[in-house]
Amino acid sequence: MKKIILVCFLLTTTIISGQKITIKGTAINSKINKIPVFVSLNDTINKYYNSANFNQEKYETLFLDKDYNTWTNKKNKFKIRAKLTDSITFSSPNQISESYLVSDLISKDKIIIQLKTEPCEEYIACENDKPKLYVFIGKKLTVNYGGNDNYCDVISLSTKYNAHYKIIENLYGDYHNDTMKFVAYEHGGNGDASFAEYEYVILYIAEYCGKLVKLRYLDNEVYKAKNGKWATPYKKLNFKKQDSVKIKQPEIIDFEKDLIFKFSIKADSMWLERKYPKPYYQISGAKARAIYGYYANDIFEIMKKTILKSKGFFE
Repeated sequence: MKKIILVCFLLTTTIISGQKITIKGTAINSKINKIPVFVSLNDTINKYYNSANFNQEKYETLFLDKDYNTWTNKKNKFKIRAKLTDSITFSSPNQISESYLVSDLISKDKIIIQLKTEPCEEYIACENDKPKLYVFIGKKLTVNYGGNDNYCDVISLSTKYNAHYKIIENLYGDYHNDTMKFVAYEHGGNGDASFAEYEYVILYIAEYCGKLVKLRYLDNEVYKAKNGKWATPYKKLNFKKQDSVKIKQPEIIDFEKDLIFKFSIKADSMWLERKYPKPYYQISGAKARAIYGYYANDIFEIMKKTILKSKGFFE
């Protein structure tokens, strides 16, 4: 009789372990409990990010897949489906990640995960009022996730990236080496930094107290034109209105290779007009071909009169 009960128990456990059950509980960021906690099944998202087969598009799809990942809500509650043989990883900015077997979690009366805060360092503000500025056309060598700066009394919502670029052409500042390593901070962190998408890009790097930092969200992708110059395809420049500033108009650029940008055939017409406006782009089916743009020196002159001026670099 005991053997029959044991066999039935083992059979039932095997069946249940192969089925998904709903895991509910509470997970808290100990430093600021309003910051959500990321809940990942089998740490799938991090494993894929560090895999040799990493693909940005697949990464973004996986990141949004609720079968693998979820976030705590405003009340720090989470819910995710998992098998008994799975594990669940909890992570949040400036917190030490924790992983648990599902079989261990369901043995608890209540699932409450209180993450521990990582050791922090004192934040010392840089008082460099006139940082050096370097502007150059760079070729990407490496751009890697750099984690989050963990300061004791400062919370950063930006993601840090460590970048290394080869300097192809100096536009301003004449940096002393032929390559440059710098850090960049961007919101999000759901993959690579936006500027890392391009092989060649105009970069705007400031030196603050000996540290080279990319000016946030300021960069221009560039491609070779048939005349040998570097040029960037037209993009709507959303600068603040500045009286007496004359902005050079874009011109027709004969790019070395046709710049074709694909989009969904179902793309909204208003989005299409903002992203690829006529006559700057030639639309054919679900493709946009760049016709107009700016040469590298011209776009830098525009930046000098607008964004860089507003940041105090050119008065």
